[in-house]
Amino acid sequence: MKAALRDEVARMQPFPRAVIDRSRVVVDANIALEVWASRPTGTLVGMTLAEVLGVDDDELAAALATGNPGGVRLPSTTHSYQETRSSIVIRAVRISEGHTIVAFDPELAAVGDQTRALGLRESERLQLLLSASVAFANTRSEEELGELLSETARRAFNANACSVHTGEEGTYALVAGENMLAGVWPDDAPPRAGLTVQLGHVVTIETPEDADTVVPGIGLSDIFRRAGVCSVIGAPIIEDGTPFGAFACYFDQHRTFDDQAVPLAEALAQLAGQVLVRLRLEARLRRAAMLDEVTGLPNRRLFDENLQQTQPALTEQIAVLFVDLDGFKAINDTLGHSTGDAVLKEVAERLTNVFRHEDTIARYGGDEFIAALHVADTSDAIELADRARAAIARPFRGLPRELDITASVGIAVADADAAGTTIDQLIRAADQAMYAAKRDGGDRAIVFDARSRTAMEATER
Repeated sequence: MKAALRDEVARMQPFPRAVIDRSRVVVDANIALEVWASRPTGTLVGMTLAEVLGVDDDELAAALATGNPGGVRLPSTTHSYQETRSSIVIRAVRISEGHTIVAFDPELAAVGDQTRALGLRESERLQLLLSASVAFANTRSEEELGELLSETARRAFNANACSVHTGEEGTYALVAGENMLAGVWPDDAPPRAGLTVQLGHVVTIETPEDADTVVPGIGLSDIFRRAGVCSVIGAPIIEDGTPFGAFACYFDQHRTFDDQAVPLAEALAQLAGQVLVRLRLEARLRRAAMLDEVTGLPNRRLFDENLQQTQPALTEQIAVLFVDLDGFKAINDTLGHSTGDAVLKEVAERLTNVFRHEDTIARYGGDEFIAALHVADTSDAIELADRARAAIARPFRGLPRELDITASVGIAVADADAAGTTIDQLIRAADQAMYAAKRDGGDRAIVFDARSRTAMEATER
């Protein structure tokens, strides 16, 4: 649990934060909190958070109970950081096993009107970043993160628009916001997000003339003028050396960026990068969990998800082929499961070679395989079913002749006469047709007749 909690804490950089239990006792803390409290983590752990912050425990409990996403301000207190008085804005995110991450913004008191005004601007930005760190940590997709990053950056810089581009290196796409340069960007110019990533640092362009200095050779100042853009600040999203994309804010009037602008853009990019690492890792783990360990094909769950998203072209129909191996049980019983697994793997390779790249194939369970095909008509589906049966019927190296393998195939086609047929109904119809093929002796393909709600033989070897 400790490592998981530390990972949660690390995502809320760069603010002081702690992980507390139900009794509001600190179980973990970050370096920023150590510095702020002038205490090493070893002494912070075991203290109540109220003791660490120097506030009343009842007031802290009430603040944590509000659930206000904008944060709650606690009364000012004297703390060890430069012996200053400060009010504290806290935000909390509940995690597993009764633990909560608490992050806070120490708003240091300022002296003098000019210093006070500057302090307010910095405090507002800190609060915005703190809110973003909590909100970013709760996102569940790159699209959701992109929308949040776009809106947060636009508000942070008071920009006219903000665009967020993510993807694989060199193939970044707009996932959120508005790119004010898109309509006038030349086709032969390097991709916009790719340029920012290649530069590897925050880019600030205060006038169109500055654009040609930052990115020479493509007439960027003219592009700015035609797009009605005067200023831009953009940041690459790079985490642990991996480029994920970039975001950029656009202004239709001249903008001077103060000395806090670059750190703010860097912090937003860092927060987004940390979350993108998590999201892509989770996506890889989810996909790995939905791949069959023996054959490497999608499993039933992934097949169902992919099929739900399948949209046939106007000139195509969707056919589902349910393939069940005849004689496979004898292989497992006679030669053992390791040989059986090798046969299943070989069947998967043969079916993959039979079907086309755009078709979807999966191991549905046991010795059953299923495929979703885009076909012109039922005869097209029957032809593919025959090719699949012929591929499976070829001898398997190392198997005795008496242990031959064939296939029973059920076919269901969603055509114009089967309007309203759901994916689940299509799968059940193909399954029913496959069992009809098995009952008729196997090694054949059966088509489910949607009109009569029965299965009829299509071919027989």
